[in-house]
Amino acid sequence: MTIATIIGAIFFLPSIALNVALAFGAPLGLYAMNGRNKVVPKEARKAFIIPICMQFFAMFVLLSAGRIVPEIIPFMITRILAFFFAVYLTFYTATVLFSTAYRERMVMGSFAVVATICFWITAFGTLNF
Repeated sequence: MTIATIIGAIFFLPSIALNVALAFGAPLGLYAMNGRNKVVPKEARKAFIIPICMQFFAMFVLLSAGRIVPEIIPFMITRILAFFFAVYLTFYTATVLFSTAYRERMVMGSFAVVATICFWITAFGTLNF
């Protein structure tokens, strides 16, 4: 489970990095939001703040559930959150894989599939404790 946790965290980082870059105006819009804009308009950049915070929290939950970082949240809550984020990432991955943007589907979709599988492995691994 530890290996799956580390791999999941590594493969989840590009999604976080992409959202941070898009929030700061990087020309990577072809990898997100169905590739509508090469550069996300300034009005829409604020919309990336909540997903970035949520992704950092999901990363913390993954690492906590895999016992990589010290336990701050009670483990029962961490277990529930691990399953919540595994389900959330499953739906996120589905939306990415059905994207009309080729780059989003191929690049971000690959990262999302691996991260989602690792989230599920880690979530089910919490049932052994």
